[in-house]
Amino acid sequence: MQEQSTCVSTARGDIIDVHAHVLPGVDDGARDREESIRLLEMAYSQGVRAVIATPHYSRRGRNQGYEEIAVGLEECFRQKHPDFRIWVGQETYYHEELAERLRQGLGHTMAGSRYVLVEYDTGVSFQTLCRGLRQLTDAGYIPILAHLERYSCLYEKGRVEELISHGSKMQMNYESLTGHFYDRQTRWCRKQVLEGHIHLLGSDMHRLDFRPPEITEALAWLKKHTDAAVWDLLVRKNAERIIRDEMIP
Repeated sequence: MQEQSTCVSTARGDIIDVHAHVLPGVDDGARDREESIRLLEMAYSQGVRAVIATPHYSRRGRNQGYEEIAVGLEECFRQKHPDFRIWVGQETYYHEELAERLRQGLGHTMAGSRYVLVEYDTGVSFQTLCRGLRQLTDAGYIPILAHLERYSCLYEKGRVEELISHGSKMQMNYESLTGHFYDRQTRWCRKQVLEGHIHLLGSDMHRLDFRPPEITEALAWLKKHTDAAVWDLLVRKNAERIIRDEMIP
């Protein structure tokens, strides 16, 4: 699976989902292949033509064999949708040994690149979050902060910009753009997009009954409030840069 990571075959305008718990039976996402296929069908109907599958990292459990699972799922789904692609990544939970474990091959970067999708406890302090991301950067990785909207410490002015200035990239879930305008979090999320602080959007799809891929409303907001260039960066172009292991500006 990883040896194909430099070949991006999605057409211009197609969506690449960079955060998807779609591999069957490996974490709290899709429970079996049937559910994986149904989730991918939902995503495909909304314009998604590729995903980077990101099962949760576990320090105690399984972190291997994902490539074979992804190949089987891709082959099955491509029987109906031959233009679809699946790459392997992982949503890693930050811990002090993460960089070393990645170096040893005990975890997955995004599509075999230098990019690492990393999450924290939602109540993490800014100092702890910043230190961990800097540790990954110092080790030669490019951290992508998963669903940054969940970390209350980032709502203080200037903190997202500080992380970006240190080399981190920001991923936001589509659903965070779809709340009511009067909701503080929704306003903050939309502001981050409009101010250019978000590099990637993802569905964070899990199961049919828990966080299915529902991105149409968010895409409609993006079309109304951003131009085509911003749209392309958030839903496709920056994801392609990850797959090709190129720098996201």
